[in-house]
Amino acid sequence: MNNWDQPKGFLNGTRIIDLTWKTVGPWEARMLTPYGAEVIHIEPPHRPDDHRFDFRKTAGTAAAGQTEFRDAPDSPPYYTTPNYSHLHRGKLGVTLNTRHPEGKRILEQLIEISDGLCENFSGGVLDSWGMGWDHLHEVNPKLVYLSTSGFGHKGEWGEFRTYGPSAQASSGLTFTSGLPGKPPAGWGYSYMDVTGGWMAGLGLMMGLLQAKRTGRGLYVDFAVTEAAMALLGPYFLDYQVNGRPTRRPNFPPGNHSEWPAIAPHNTYRTAGIDRQGQDWWVFIAAPTQQQWESLVAVMGKPELLSDPRFVTMADRYANQDVLDEIISTWTAPRRRYDIMTRLQQAGVVAAAVQGAEDRVEYDEQLRHREIYPVTSHPEVGTFDIEAYPPKLSRTPVFNGGRASTVNEHADYVYGDLLGFKPDEIASLKEQGVI
Repeated sequence: MNNWDQPKGFLNGTRIIDLTWKTVGPWEARMLTPYGAEVIHIEPPHRPDDHRFDFRKTAGTAAAGQTEFRDAPDSPPYYTTPNYSHLHRGKLGVTLNTRHPEGKRILEQLIEISDGLCENFSGGVLDSWGMGWDHLHEVNPKLVYLSTSGFGHKGEWGEFRTYGPSAQASSGLTFTSGLPGKPPAGWGYSYMDVTGGWMAGLGLMMGLLQAKRTGRGLYVDFAVTEAAMALLGPYFLDYQVNGRPTRRPNFPPGNHSEWPAIAPHNTYRTAGIDRQGQDWWVFIAAPTQQQWESLVAVMGKPELLSDPRFVTMADRYANQDVLDEIISTWTAPRRRYDIMTRLQQAGVVAAAVQGAEDRVEYDEQLRHREIYPVTSHPEVGTFDIEAYPPKLSRTPVFNGGRASTVNEHADYVYGDLLGFKPDEIASLKEQGVI
């Protein structure tokens, strides 16, 4: 009955129940799958994971925002979108109605034989199911329970609804992004949904390690807003010590560097445009005197070394706007990769500013690092997908997995793991339990 081949790795034998949805939660257990952890992702049978639904197909229609299943999978992207493939790769997939008494009993059976559980519902949701930490600890005293929310599960804001951009805003992170004198720019992509998921995943792994050593489970209360605040230590210290707020004249500095004060340190327009008609850019920084002298040599402008505006780093920092204009004039007629290569060969920090199409189609360094293994999915077909970045010398990493189809592993989870017979599984489906 087993329809799943578990990858080998040092986490073989570790089983995680994944009740997550959206973006931040799914990342938590996804970090463990490349090393052999068995992650069982559970979705309600009446309402699929949001990321299975292709919102682009209904944008601007009466169906926009709806995520109910249709009777038949007549449009594969409706069931397995690129986002879902990205977030749930390597996980087992089953459906289970956790609000149904029988569904709750089955969830408890799965928890009994698992090492960890993670969820990212709003505060108090599992308590409302009668599945709070005290009860889960009774069901499995060795369980590590990771609960992710925007503000944590204590305090006045404990039950507030959040997601990545709101966590970025409330933490102060959004205020640090943008140009001087302009409104906060935000971070574009939902930065803390991903970064928060990685931080929470580290908490899950630390909990599993502690439980293995002590034989006792534990509760991990993770707040995404606090994770964002952990990235802002210098800003909080600057306010506490110097009384300087985040938004002030000439701050934030955009692509310039204030801590430490480095110039040049910026992105510069280069020759050419991409397929969308956008300019190409290159990033250049010279944090040492030697790199500054090498940059000047490559540019063929030795006179800059004796220019009183640029003799020391302090001089260059004070006159960085003028310096940026000089460098921009040099980069404008040149190709970004040529600039990067010449400067790197001279020991200067430089990088072509790449978009997604560059990284996927042209970045030979990533190809050399095997960052895009090929995977195959019965609904999507064969495609490249990003590998798990850390490469351990003595630990294999399994990067060939894929996301599940709807309820794909019901026979394995409910049959092999819990011992239900085929007719019992069929009956549970008929009752809407799975």
